[in-house]
Amino acid sequence: MELKRKIEESLLKWKNRPNHKPLIIEGLRQVGKSYSALRFAKENYENWILFDFRHDKSLQTIFENNGDEGRVTLESIIASSRIRFPDKNFEKGKTCLIFDEVGDCPLARESFKIFGVNSGYDIIATGSLLGVAGVNEKAKKNTPVGYEEYIDMTALDFEEFLWASKVSVEAIKEIKNSVASFSEVSPTIHSVLSSHLLRYVVVGGMPEAVVAFLNSKDLLEARNVQVRLLKDYEDDFGKKIDRNGAAIIDPTLLIRTQRAYRSISDQLAKENKKFKYSCVQGGGRSSEFSDALAWMEKAGLIAMAHNLRAIEPPLSKNSISEEFKVYPTDIGLLTASYPLTLTQGILNGDLGAYKGAIYEALAADMQYKAGLSLYYYSDTKRHQENDFFIEEKDGISVVESKAKNGKTASAKALAEGKNPV
Repeated sequence: MELKRKIEESLLKWKNRPNHKPLIIEGLRQVGKSYSALRFAKENYENWILFDFRHDKSLQTIFENNGDEGRVTLESIIASSRIRFPDKNFEKGKTCLIFDEVGDCPLARESFKIFGVNSGYDIIATGSLLGVAGVNEKAKKNTPVGYEEYIDMTALDFEEFLWASKVSVEAIKEIKNSVASFSEVSPTIHSVLSSHLLRYVVVGGMPEAVVAFLNSKDLLEARNVQVRLLKDYEDDFGKKIDRNGAAIIDPTLLIRTQRAYRSISDQLAKENKKFKYSCVQGGGRSSEFSDALAWMEKAGLIAMAHNLRAIEPPLSKNSISEEFKVYPTDIGLLTASYPLTLTQGILNGDLGAYKGAIYEALAADMQYKAGLSLYYYSDTKRHQENDFFIEEKDGISVVESKAKNGKTASAKALAEGKNPV
């Protein structure tokens, strides 16, 4: 089953832009980076070559000092590549080189300086752990600043989930128009999309989980995928890359990251969802677990929403670094952390004790996947709390996430000009 992804449009814009640089698609593992890169290359180039650095470490020799002058050159890289891929055509102007998991081969990423903008070859690289804390100093020093472009890729957002579910273009367009015009959605469209939204809460947007569900119509199949993915992510916790692209594990960081991640679902289920290190481990402190959170954020597994001192632009300048909430970047990974019995309840609209956590995490999921930074406001002295804020060109919008028609006193106060400062 093929999934339509929004990144395809971004890739086409990159390809058609004059003097584009080698491109890196960054994001959490298993969100579809390699699949999208390969599909795009097959559809838009006469020739494509896949360099799978994760599963073939010997490919690194292509980028070593093997030129006639004892240094790496464009000619030496292509000559070595022709030997490794004798059935492939390396015609300039018509060829895309796909560097899959380029973080596993630092020398390949360094070669971006050689390929530049006029080499005649387009490069699309993928990377899952490029930004994690503790990557070796040599790789950081030689990262080709100014010679690469980036696209962040996430799991499927709700609209992509609707595409995969074969919801009509007209229905999606109608709800978009209703949102844009602040008008009521028709009862029919509301009924259809509400049922899909509840499925999205359970299935989430991880491509493998989405395909498993749509092929089987069995939510348990999607959950099995999610549980396995969570196990795979935990296997990555504490991982760093040495100068040869080999993975090494920091055991202390691994344990702390595992504990921090496993506490998120319970912390979101609390009335006060502010992340507390003491909930990770009794007596836990920032000095112990801040690196674990930074690792997960850079890997794309979590998103952090920071509290605001004042609801004024720019929000980034008013954020409080030490006060934040933590959300998984995909709603399905959160619901997979809760009891299996919750799944059927969600489909029936009954989220029980977890409804606040799930609907707030759903709002975070949608904003994160739209490329937005997350902010909230909480002042216990004023008894005021607002779930999220979106900073736009024409002002700041407040987002309240409610499982049902709940009280929105804080939002109404803001609408009436009672802005806390």
